[in-house]
Amino acid sequence: MCFLRFLAQARGTLGRHLADASPLSWAAASDVSDRKLHLVMGNESCDLDSAVSAITLAFVYAQRHRAHDYVPILNIPRRDFPLKTEVGHLFGKCGIAEPVLLFRDDIPPVVVQDVNVILVDHHVSSLAPNVTEILDHRPLEDNSPSFKQLPTHCKLDIDASVGSCATLVAQRYLAEQQPRSTGVAQLLHATIVLDTINFAPVAKRYGPKDEAMVQKLESELNYRVAQRSSLFDELVAARADISKLTLTEVLRKDMKVLQTDRQVVPLAGMPILVRDFVEKSGAEKAVREFGVESNLLVILGMYVSPADGQVQRDLALISLSGQGQFVERVRQALMESNDPKLELRPHEVDTRFMGGCFLRQHNVQATRKHILPIVKRALLEWEADHGCDCDDVYFFKEKPQLGLS
Repeated sequence: MCFLRFLAQARGTLGRHLADASPLSWAAASDVSDRKLHLVMGNESCDLDSAVSAITLAFVYAQRHRAHDYVPILNIPRRDFPLKTEVGHLFGKCGIAEPVLLFRDDIPPVVVQDVNVILVDHHVSSLAPNVTEILDHRPLEDNSPSFKQLPTHCKLDIDASVGSCATLVAQRYLAEQQPRSTGVAQLLHATIVLDTINFAPVAKRYGPKDEAMVQKLESELNYRVAQRSSLFDELVAARADISKLTLTEVLRKDMKVLQTDRQVVPLAGMPILVRDFVEKSGAEKAVREFGVESNLLVILGMYVSPADGQVQRDLALISLSGQGQFVERVRQALMESNDPKLELRPHEVDTRFMGGCFLRQHNVQATRKHILPIVKRALLEWEADHGCDCDDVYFFKEKPQLGLS
């Protein structure tokens, strides 16, 4: 089966496991009871790595394990897909239309016990009891209570030495002769090039496996190494294209939320620097809409120069509820971090925007996957100091009423 046909038939495949093909509930007794359903799900930010890893791995496994059903799920509500500009761009280039894709709101809010889940590009999930396999390149969070709920038979491939989860998928794709798909190879190749910052030495976002997989994919596609630069520039431009988004949507474009019983902390990743964002007309209104009911906002900005590929990063800490001590606790944790050192400095030109704290990040190799655990620890310490015995932090793409996160 070709890759595009597989995606087009995924909705029908899923429907056989739902009651009346409805996303409200699973079928009590499926008419394909001998066929196990495996949901392949990326993380809640649904960046290019997460989206591509989900749809390509599901295809590879579906072709190799034909007795089972594999269905890729993009782990965001369908309405948020237009915010993922680089995903929409590359998918469109490869002939993948939005209507054939399946999203988090296409499945019931609770996953029943007999449905298996494969996680890509993350390994901490409320779906842990259903998880049978994990492919991830984030630092291992084996102390997380949800990670400890993983079944003993769960297969783990967590490799922080690679720059992209797509590299781990490519290893599986290239390990056997079948299936072969130009679309799958193109998607994996483009994603690895983007995630590794086109193998820029200064960024240090890649390892030997990334290089090996890209070379093998280029051989299969008959691509030249010189083509990487134009591809990288194209994807960076697509990711940074916020011309059709409102400022609130820019903040929601690449967002995660740390959630406990007493704190809600959104972490927004933007394709522009925070200092440039706050200068835009309507920025304060957008921040207030984005951070409603939140005690602290963490906004991460990144700018990649189209001229030379140089990366700049900055971040902001803003409290809409005036919790200055909470902001200071998180700021100190970020400033004092040694693993990694973020090398944070105040912006050259001070800003009083919404009373926030604005810092330049001189260690441009540190990404949100490094910053998020630091904020998480500061959040748990704050909870402990203020009489809350919460022992877990949950990650949500949006507010927790959205079920699957």
